[in-house]
Amino acid sequence: MEGPGPVEILPGLYALDLRPLGIENFLSTYVMVGREALVVDCGPACSIGRLIEGLEAVGVKPESLRYILATHIHIDHVGGASELLNWAPDAELLVHERGVKHMVKPDRLWEGSLKVLGQLAEAYGPIGAVDEDRVAGLREGDTVELAGGPVLEVLETPGHASHHVSFFDGENRILFPGDSAGIYIAPLDLLLPTTPSPHRLDLTFSSLDKQSALRPEVACYPHFWASDRASELLDAYRRQLEVWARVIGDNVEEDEEELLGLLASEDGNIARVMPFLDAYPLLRGGLLRSIRGIKEFLSSGGAG
Repeated sequence: MEGPGPVEILPGLYALDLRPLGIENFLSTYVMVGREALVVDCGPACSIGRLIEGLEAVGVKPESLRYILATHIHIDHVGGASELLNWAPDAELLVHERGVKHMVKPDRLWEGSLKVLGQLAEAYGPIGAVDEDRVAGLREGDTVELAGGPVLEVLETPGHASHHVSFFDGENRILFPGDSAGIYIAPLDLLLPTTPSPHRLDLTFSSLDKQSALRPEVACYPHFWASDRASELLDAYRRQLEVWARVIGDNVEEDEEELLGLLASEDGNIARVMPFLDAYPLLRGGLLRSIRGIKEFLSSGGAG
């Protein structure tokens, strides 16, 4: 395996830097291992080979992978699910019930990915169709039980996407928030919003409150890595979004680049990443899309 392999962050819980397109510290997947195993957010098609190497490195065989969980059906989180299902003949993909039809017939999902991400979506690789009998829908209050492992509670956490769910291991106080709780760049210890259109800021706040009420101790972020300050980071993200809503709302006539500069004067996390944006166009593009998402939400009167 090229680059660092899986890291056991807690007993039976591994994190792997998927390094899509060779980009480090951008996208992580999580593997829970008991008598069976599951994967949370398998990543895009271009990373599945690396994920399979990681699964093999921690002793997961194709026949022991039981579930592939998706927090939402954006291409960077679940685009490679069909390839992973081909490797694991008994595995089942679990997504929000609204996402099932899009995984069975992913044409619209792929077209939307191309529209938003362009060449980046093409580099990630196409979203393969999943057989109808190998994908199931999730809703609030469902549980996912792993033989020899924990029980995960399903939380509907819309805002970033209408089809977003999070997973909570109540026994070990571990939260898998997907993109509902922002981007946490672990090497820099900073939070960044992920609020691209169509974003519902009101629902994001409700989803954050729901997750905070559980008082999680560990948060496993797909972007990027895990933190043992879960509750603190959830609260910090809420405050950050409040700042963004105020700054963007007060300057809604400005374009995204101008708003980025204004946010840097109010949000210390943005100020810290500003010097790196020219060298990391992927990060700049993500921030501008997030600014646009909040701007469009506020311009619509907050109705989504």
